[in-house]
Amino acid sequence: MAIISNVFLVIGIIFLVMMNIPMTITMFVLSLAISLTIFNTLFRDRKGMKIAINVSFIIVMLAIIFAYLVLTK
Repeated sequence: MAIISNVFLVIGIIFLVMMNIPMTITMFVLSLAISLTIFNTLFRDRKGMKIAINVSFIIVMLAIIFAYLVLTK
C-alpha cells in the first residue's frame, strides 16, 4: 500500500508540472487517504496517536479544498 501511495504522489507531481490542477489534487488526496489508512493500521492500539493523525488529515483536507477553490477561479 505504501508503494501505491507513493506512485499516486509521483503521478500527482507529474500532473502539477503539467498544470492539470484537478488531477493533481485528486492524486494527492488518493495518496493521503492511503497513507491515513496505513497509519491508522499501524497505530491501531494507540488512541491518542489515531486522533492526532485523523485531525491532521482533516486539516490537510480543508487546506486542499481551499487551494482547489482558489486555484480554479
